[in-house]
Amino acid sequence: MPWYKYSVTPNGHRQPLVAVRLLHGNRQVQLVAVVDSGAETSLLNIEYADLLGLDRNDATKKEGRVASGDEVTVYRWPDGLLELQFEAHRFAFAGSFIEFPPTADSDNLMGRRDFFSQFIVQFWDAKRLMNIDLSPDHPHGDATTEI
Repeated sequence: MPWYKYSVTPNGHRQPLVAVRLLHGNRQVQLVAVVDSGAETSLLNIEYADLLGLDRNDATKKEGRVASGDEVTVYRWPDGLLELQFEAHRFAFAGSFIEFPPTADSDNLMGRRDFFSQFIVQFWDAKRLMNIDLSPDHPHGDATTEI
């Protein structure tokens, strides 16, 4: 896969953003998320779950803290119920959802438990670039050549 330029956000900063598709049955929604190697799991705005027709009462809920230190309710649905798609690669979504306050400067995050387990991600911050390639667990082309 190619190198991706960091995108300019509305506040003028450059961030490593990707467009992904979140799928539930025959429903899907496209969203933009920060590729965040510091995030253990992917974290999305709960409004995407609402758009997919997921019932918040069916989710497991627990209290958690976000990077700002704020306490939030974290929503999760059973594994395998949701999928992510980045480019042509589709995989189980292992992340969570929270309500993003309307005034918050929050971003959807792609984290290590699902996104990073599928891909090799390299950041070249000096050039504001990232490379995203399939991990060796998902070989393609001539990726098995030994030296």
